[in-house]
Amino acid sequence: MLNVNQKNLFSDKTAVVTGGSRGIGFATAQAFINAGAHVAVCARNPKRLREAAAQLSTIGRVLSEVADVRELAQVMRFVDHVQETFGRIDVLVNNAGIVSVGAFVDEPYENISSVIDVNLKGTMYMTRAVLPSMIGREAGIIINVSSGAGLSGFPDLVSYCASKFGVVGFTESLDQEVGHHGVRVYAICPGRVATDMQVQYSGRKIGIPPERVAKRILELAGPSPGASTGTCVTVG
Repeated sequence: MLNVNQKNLFSDKTAVVTGGSRGIGFATAQAFINAGAHVAVCARNPKRLREAAAQLSTIGRVLSEVADVRELAQVMRFVDHVQETFGRIDVLVNNAGIVSVGAFVDEPYENISSVIDVNLKGTMYMTRAVLPSMIGREAGIIINVSSGAGLSGFPDLVSYCASKFGVVGFTESLDQEVGHHGVRVYAICPGRVATDMQVQYSGRKIGIPPERVAKRILELAGPSPGASTGTCVTVG
């Protein structure tokens, strides 16, 4: 629940959320709209994206587009469309992610590739696409959704852990490059979150609600983030 001071916190701002059709991404898009932002979401599944956009549009202005963050052409098309529609991108939340569960020795090579491409390369592609305009304005906020699995390794999640460790390293390095340009970069590392991905891993929808993660993302994007840039903020 937003307090009164947060309801117009992002008025006239534009937030982009990847993987915005469900879970943390949907909750984050909803939180930004409730705080007054224009929101653009992308996802790979057209049906889920349509359903999410229909719900989000009942509370505010939303742009939705099917885009796979692994595909550079789709990333660039989506970013161009957002900038044409809303004029600029103030906040980027790199949330799109997938998981592959099982012993690494048996993991199909295509699964390894997909996890790294979505979770790490997708984050880097989206960031690279929005960064020039943020640097040009000397303003912008990038929040990369990592995981507790980006801070500690877990069996049966080797590729996922590798990709999320990579997101943390990317965040730390990028912050050192762009901080003096007025661009703030954070990673967020939640523990277990009650999402479909958690069901994939544990067979149960257990953990903290995605809205709690979304609330912390909103705080990081605001004027009082309560965390140093370049760090991975834990949520549990």
